[in-house]
Amino acid sequence: MAKEGKDFPVDGSSVIFTDLQGIRRRGIYRKKEGFREITETEMPMEEQSFFPDDDIVGWEYEPESQSE
Repeated sequence: MAKEGKDFPVDGSSVIFTDLQGIRRRGIYRKKEGFREITETEMPMEEQSFFPDDDIVGWEYEPESQSE
């Protein structure tokens, strides 16, 4: 499901998203925070990368997490 208008994933969903620079990232969507990138290494919460909704050009649910 691609982002169209104000269509966003369900809060807490695992997603693959593309930022304004065209970089695809794996992460989790949080309604209050936006898209949070999941990294391969453990990072403190304050150092994790968050992307506001306006900085995302597209997204899709991760195939194994789509239960709708």
